[in-house]
Amino acid sequence: MKTIKLFKTLALLLMLTGSTLLSAGNNDSSKVDLSLGADLVSRYVWRGLLLGNGASVQPAMGLTYKGLSFGSWASYSLSHSAFQEVDLYLTYSIGSVTLGINDYYNPNDSLGINNDYFNFGKSPTLHSFEPFITISEIGGTGFSTTAGVFIYGNDRDEDGNNLYSSYLELSYAASVKDFGLELFGGATFKEGYYAEKAAIVNLGATISKEIKVTDSFTIPCFGSFIVNPDKQNVFFVFGVTF
Repeated sequence: MKTIKLFKTLALLLMLTGSTLLSAGNNDSSKVDLSLGADLVSRYVWRGLLLGNGASVQPAMGLTYKGLSFGSWASYSLSHSAFQEVDLYLTYSIGSVTLGINDYYNPNDSLGINNDYFNFGKSPTLHSFEPFITISEIGGTGFSTTAGVFIYGNDRDEDGNNLYSSYLELSYAASVKDFGLELFGGATFKEGYYAEKAAIVNLGATISKEIKVTDSFTIPCFGSFIVNPDKQNVFFVFGVTF
């Protein structure tokens, strides 16, 4: 029960932080940044795993104040699919280091379904909490790294025990003429959500470019070639950002 109360408090903290940021924004709007956008992708592939085999729209919104950010990201399949995703995140950045926690939530999007969003019980909850750290442009280079582990929620074995699934990614970003290039590789260190053992689960490259429509209007787009060596899967994802 103490654990359930802890994560109820954590979820409430995520929401209260958003309210605090909004209040701070009202007092000093010049220091508050708001963001709103969306990606349209041909497939939903995340960390080497196929989570949606049809086109998806992935909206995002956020609020940042003095290094503290709170927001939401989601993925909705454009084809018939009960599986959808609506996440919350809370981060704090100091220079190139970002500390944060993600609340991943996967509701059943069928009409008439009650997903019990505020249920944070260990067994039935559809929330998954993942604290993480990201270090960007390490030492002034194009290298960045992210590490995270699920600590509670919908990351369980058949007996209902937490799997503590872990993920570590190293990436390198560069510009090549008018194109952006990112190379990435990700691994997990034990049996869990990503694989049945320690394994490399996510290798690939992303090329991005802004397509000029008029002198004042461009459309950012990207393509990602992704291989999951553990599952022997390969994907090519194309996306457009709005």
